[in-house]
Amino acid sequence: MTQNKRIFIIGAGRFGTHLAKRLAAFDTEVIVADMDPERVQALAESGLESVELNAEDPEALKEAGVQEADTVVVGIGENMQGSILATLNLKELEIPYIVTRALDERHAKVLEKLGANSVVLPAKDMAYRLAEKLRSHFLNDRIPIVGEYQVASVVLGGKLSGISIEDAKLPEHYHINILLLVRESPDGDEETPHAFKEPLPPMVMMEGDTLFVSGTREHINAFESACG
Repeated sequence: MTQNKRIFIIGAGRFGTHLAKRLAAFDTEVIVADMDPERVQALAESGLESVELNAEDPEALKEAGVQEADTVVVGIGENMQGSILATLNLKELEIPYIVTRALDERHAKVLEKLGANSVVLPAKDMAYRLAEKLRSHFLNDRIPIVGEYQVASVVLGGKLSGISIEDAKLPEHYHINILLLVRESPDGDEETPHAFKEPLPPMVMMEGDTLFVSGTREHINAFESACG
């Protein structure tokens, strides 16, 4: 019988929390660590094993049992220094496999030089996977994610034309998140994809743009009805 892998996740933001819950659903042994005691408490209440620690402290990592993990994921968000120091500490502790989340290409290069086995750029990776699916005739389909959550394409009508993505405040008004905008090039032959992450940019939307959004079926339907 194959022994379950033990995965240690550092950083209980949205990325780390979603990853932990999904891995736990696969019956993987998961431990999530964060400096914020409220996040740690929330994770514990949701049934996940969690620990409060500062990953910049190698002794704290040892005490938390990080060396017993098969894989450690550094999912620290905007704290680039914390991400780099945590990765350096893990490398010095001879963790067998280290996965790190990068904020941008420059950050990714630093993490690779430190010895991370795998570096992910969530916004870029999602955009690339989505673009590949779109070119495989998914343009007008909805892609189920989990439960009521979907990824959908919405061709914009006139309501949002001339309004910037930032000013439209779609997450606030329609409870959806923008993943990708596709706009035909001037010659009409190719499509130009634009991937987004927070904070949303001041790019102005145009009638005929295709937005790829994520959210619940109900919220996507409402948005499509109002703005499609």
